[in-house]
Amino acid sequence: MTIEDNKKVAISLSEAIMAGKWEDVDKLIADDFTYTGDGRPPMNKQEYIGFMRNGLSVAFNDMDMEFLRVIGEGDIVAIEYTNKMTQVGPWFGVPATNRRVVASGQFMRQIKEGKVVAEWQTTNGAGLMMQLTAE
Repeated sequence: MTIEDNKKVAISLSEAIMAGKWEDVDKLIADDFTYTGDGRPPMNKQEYIGFMRNGLSVAFNDMDMEFLRVIGEGDIVAIEYTNKMTQVGPWFGVPATNRRVVASGQFMRQIKEGKVVAEWQTTNGAGLMMQLTAE
C-alpha cells in the first residue's frame, strides 16, 4: 500500500466512527489492534469500538471532524484534527449540556495491509471540559 492509501484508511476510520458505521469500523481495524491515549490504559479492538460506540457517540452527536494536517511516513499516518460536536449525553461526569463544542488533538495510526493495527492519541481534554462546564 502507498502512503496515500494509508492516509485514506486512517481518515476512513474516523469518518466511519463519526457516521456510526460500526460494520465499517470493525472492518477497518485489525483484530490485534491496540489503542493508547490520553493517559488511559491501552484498549484492544473491542474496547475501542465499545468506547467509540457507547461513550463518544452517546455523549456527542452532529460531529464534524476536520483533518487539519495529514502526514504519512512508512506505515504511520499522523493527523491533527478538530471535531465540532454537540454534547447530548454525559461525558466523564458532565451531564448533557446541549452545547456545541470543539475538541482538538492529534493521533497517529499504524496501517498494515489496509487495516489500522495501532493508534496513539492525544486530545485536549482540559479544553473540552472547560467548554462543557463553562457558566
